[in-house]
Amino acid sequence: MQPLSANDVSWLFPPPVRAEDFDTLISIRDLTTQNPEDPTKHDPLWPDAEFAQFLSITASPAALVAGTPPQRISLPPEVRSIDVWRIAGVRIDAGAPGLSDDIREQFGQSPEVRLILQPVTRNADGTPKVHDIAAHLKFAFVKEIPGLPPQLGCFPRQIPDLIAFRGIVEELASLRTKLGEGQLGANKVTTSGTSLGVHPGLKDPTTASQVRQEMKAFLERHVSGRRLAGMAVMGLPEGASAPWIFLSMLNLAPILPNGIFVPLKSPALDGQQFAQMLNPVGSPSRVVATPHSNNLAAITCRNAAVPFAELPIGERNGASTAELFATPSPPPDKVRSILDLIADPAKSHFFNTDCVSCHTETRRGMDLLGITEIPGIDTAVLPNGQYNVRNFGWSPPIEGPVQGTVTRRTAAETAAVVTFINSKVLTPP
Repeated sequence: MQPLSANDVSWLFPPPVRAEDFDTLISIRDLTTQNPEDPTKHDPLWPDAEFAQFLSITASPAALVAGTPPQRISLPPEVRSIDVWRIAGVRIDAGAPGLSDDIREQFGQSPEVRLILQPVTRNADGTPKVHDIAAHLKFAFVKEIPGLPPQLGCFPRQIPDLIAFRGIVEELASLRTKLGEGQLGANKVTTSGTSLGVHPGLKDPTTASQVRQEMKAFLERHVSGRRLAGMAVMGLPEGASAPWIFLSMLNLAPILPNGIFVPLKSPALDGQQFAQMLNPVGSPSRVVATPHSNNLAAITCRNAAVPFAELPIGERNGASTAELFATPSPPPDKVRSILDLIADPAKSHFFNTDCVSCHTETRRGMDLLGITEIPGIDTAVLPNGQYNVRNFGWSPPIEGPVQGTVTRRTAAETAAVVTFINSKVLTPP
């Protein structure tokens, strides 16, 4: 098979701006998968029980950030219905939390399909209202029984289901080929050599409808509620446009039809906090709780999210973008070194770096270093302002018209996935 490209594994959907764009959105409610016990039945991709747990955890004390005064996520009533959550992006990952040899040695390898969802409701005039809220659903393709952790203070090592993941890769390649050969519309559309942005097949009006149907069918063939291993939310306090609060959730039984989700302590905080927030410009403390990253140390699976075996702060060595919100800001070479560290998926990952860092590194570079172009990213989807904390999705309308967004961190992760797939999955053993 021909090598895959960035847009083959990271699908960014066009943001809705007109009333008629509702017809082009994929609602998570509409996605179903065949029931393994009864092929005549279809189950929702995001089961009602798991959606209820998502809402419950988001409203729980775990979503409360210790600050002065304390802040918490509060989802508005209109987004508490699963019907309004739409797919803004899809990312295929060959292995979380990273694909370098030392990360896989410590954590194992968890191939994933990630759905980025955002609620979209109707304004009074019928046009779409894209809320500044997001959910991430992580569907894992791993063996039922994980491996033993390499050391104390770690989660079990994930063992990848490589047969299932190869099937995913083959379908990605098939979609790419059909699009390039003109089988999905009047035009032949290539993904090779294109910068990461809104998917080329969804931008072309002659192919958009069929490509969307192919993507929907792909998800329904490969993704199911039984594989839902993790969820995350980015939300706001009630009636406010800031601060932005991040919270992760872990499935204690990812292989069961009705998994039990719990809030996950943030791996790079103090071992007690679940949520972290970014305050707007002018706030005395921009990042709360204070991060204690470990991304300058040797890769280790030990982290602060593991119950009763937290990695002490004194044993960590790392950097975060919290340093780049100080006044005055650090010198340019210091800014650049921190941003390069955060954007490097071989050094910084979910278990050694805080959420705010990964969601602010690109915009910090634009604001502090005057960056206007990033290789591999369509300039039309770079973060358009301080209120855009998207890594991959749709910006809030606060900064102007709603637009798709891609960050350098996302582009670097995508490049690592493409390299791994092309060298280790598409290449015959």
